[in-house]
Amino acid sequence: MPGKAYRSPLREEQARETRRRISDAARELFEQSGFAATTITEIARRAGVSPATVYANYDSKAGIVTSTLEGMETAAGMDWRIPEMLAEDDPHRCLALFVASNRAVFELSHVILRAAMDAAAEPEVQAFMAAGNANRRRGIDTLVARWHRARALAPGLGPKRAAETMWLLSSVEQYLLATDVLAWSGESYERWLTGALDRLLLAPAPHR
Repeated sequence: MPGKAYRSPLREEQARETRRRISDAARELFEQSGFAATTITEIARRAGVSPATVYANYDSKAGIVTSTLEGMETAAGMDWRIPEMLAEDDPHRCLALFVASNRAVFELSHVILRAAMDAAAEPEVQAFMAAGNANRRRGIDTLVARWHRARALAPGLGPKRAAETMWLLSSVEQYLLATDVLAWSGESYERWLTGALDRLLLAPAPHR
């Protein structure tokens, strides 16, 4: 019988550390110089590795962006935020939890998100962003369907238009416009988006 492949925990940890150093170096350089102006050579120098090591781990600058974005939802606590949101029966509080989750992900990953916008012409970034938008739309459709069944949507507002409005206003483009162009704080963005979506989408709560 063929022997089992040998796994070295130390080597695996070293590989994870190398990827982390490359990712951290890229984020710092993207923030300082922008995606287009940052080179693989500069990333490698700052990470303390060779350019070949960067390519071996990520293939390209766009690969660094997409790989880093994949871990952001976990880092932002979505593993507990989503169940908390789905367990909330009050539509107004559920909506507030959705916006807080949106802010948590965007705030944590704003540097790499800006890089993704700069790299939007790259096919792998396009595919990743499209998948993220589709996943966000599915989540929004689930919430809006619950509110529609509970007769909690604003009078005359159908679920399709409600979901489209929520998807549009909660996009990363809106977040970056608010924080980068208008210089809003994350708290100001969250307060604005919660209030705007509550007024546009939901019937007033009985106690209001």
